[in-house]
Amino acid sequence: SHRLRDGVTKVSAAMVAQVDTVLADYEARINFPAEFVVPGETRTSAALGLARTILRRAERRAVTLERAGLVPGEHLLPYLNRLADLLWVLARAAEQAEARPATTARPGRARPAAEAGTD
Repeated sequence: SHRLRDGVTKVSAAMVAQVDTVLADYEARINFPAEFVVPGETRTSAALGLARTILRRAERRAVTLERAGLVPGEHLLPYLNRLADLLWVLARAAEQAEARPATTARPGRARPAAEAGTD
């Protein structure tokens, strides 16, 4: 791990902060759905949803590696988590940019406030 360099070959705190900044910017731009959504309303949001699914799989694998003591540093897991959140927000932004509201998974079922904005 002595050969790893923050921000180059190892996730740094600055990288996590940068994703947080972009995430906050896009969160301020969109209208959050009040219900669970079915991903993929547009081609762009579908691609972002697929990317998020793959990233969540990588995040789960990274958790396993971290528990085994094989992840150097403390920033990889928060980075992957925030990046997946960003992909969800970008998918909603893409739908709204094309004036296509997200399709709800269960019409009429409101999401609990604690879950609003993330999947």
